[in-house]
Amino acid sequence: MKTKKNISALLCFVALAAACAAAPVFAAASDFYGVLSIGRSTLDADSGSVDTRNLATGFTSSTTSSSSGATSGKVQLGYNLGKTFSLEGGYNYLGKVNFVSNASNGVASSAIGGSKDAQLVNLDLVARLPLNEQFSVLARFGGYYWKTQSDIPNAATLGTTSVNDTGFDFKVGAGVQYDFNPKWGMRGEFERFNGIGNIGTSGDSKVNQWTIGGVLKF
Repeated sequence: MKTKKNISALLCFVALAAACAAAPVFAAASDFYGVLSIGRSTLDADSGSVDTRNLATGFTSSTTSSSSGATSGKVQLGYNLGKTFSLEGGYNYLGKVNFVSNASNGVASSAIGGSKDAQLVNLDLVARLPLNEQFSVLARFGGYYWKTQSDIPNAATLGTTSVNDTGFDFKVGAGVQYDFNPKWGMRGEFERFNGIGNIGTSGDSKVNQWTIGGVLKF
């Protein structure tokens, strides 16, 4: 029920943004642009969530340690609604992090390695405030549909089991853009994702992402 409400809210948000901008039905070629960025995220696997799941699925003891931070990247397609606002949507890979559970099933003990891999698709409303002809400040708000694949310890085999989780949430962001010419630019951005992952699997992470990338105006 919560997911349906969030999806409805996002659809209303996008419809309102488009209506306010009064975008034409047929866009001029220069209204579209692409963004390709690479950076780092603070994705992590929550040790407490992994231990709780381990103890609930057959382990008699579990102590988990996790790495945090991963290489990430995104590709976006944007459409200018006017001089100030644009819509951007695309794919974002937040990276992969590893963890180790020192666990026992009552018969044997083992250090079991697991992982959490996260990706998403997004749709954002982006506001642009020009400081001069080349520099602009960016702000964004949007929604995203995320998917995580977690390799979680298995008490029966002392190996791992792959578990997929999905969900919907909102995010905010800010950045700066420098245009070299009317066709090419470069931007640096920060984004804050409100939730990635399932607390019952490898944890629900509040993820920050920093990226730098190129902008191509079609």
